[in-house]
Amino acid sequence: MDLEEFKTYCIEVKSDIIVQQFLIDGTTFYFEKIKKGEEFIFKKDIANILNIHIRDIVIVGSGKLGFSIKPDYSEEGLRLFKKFDHNHFNNESTKKSDLDIAIVSSFLFDKEIRNLYDHTDYYKNIWNERNDFAKFILKGRLVVRFLPTDFPLTKEIQIVQGKYQKEYGREINIEIYKSWYYFETYHQENIKNIQVNLLR
Repeated sequence: MDLEEFKTYCIEVKSDIIVQQFLIDGTTFYFEKIKKGEEFIFKKDIANILNIHIRDIVIVGSGKLGFSIKPDYSEEGLRLFKKFDHNHFNNESTKKSDLDIAIVSSFLFDKEIRNLYDHTDYYKNIWNERNDFAKFILKGRLVVRFLPTDFPLTKEIQIVQGKYQKEYGREINIEIYKSWYYFETYHQENIKNIQVNLLR
């Protein structure tokens, strides 16, 4: 799907359908254009390492669609819809786009929260991103980049990130969702914001 087609869908189709059809079930740009045919092997390997079901793994972000739908925080509502690897194509000295992976697993979510609870002495130890982290947790979403820098992620998650950062030559971002409800409502809100701004 190209960007203009996606924008048309955003205007004409309900947000829950867009999330399910294109973010959950749609083809993945990265594995269609760059690592062709490797998506099943990639997901199956991650599922085996993390001991989760292959259906609990969703590629998101620009690696999924071929362009980014996240907002540009310099201006409210602005979305630049940058193509995957846009910055790297324009300047090879800049890093390639990250590959963003969502894991939808109550088991893994609870496991990491408990590990963090113990690591921070029952949240007595404060870290810089604590407020940001708490906002995401309340939305059933564990964002790895907001964890304390000294927090030892579950070894299996470190294995996944290290293995594929080396193999694909790009950062591997992992977010863990408590359930499909939290995953879908988060992305539906993003699509609704896109719809509002496209209709202005």
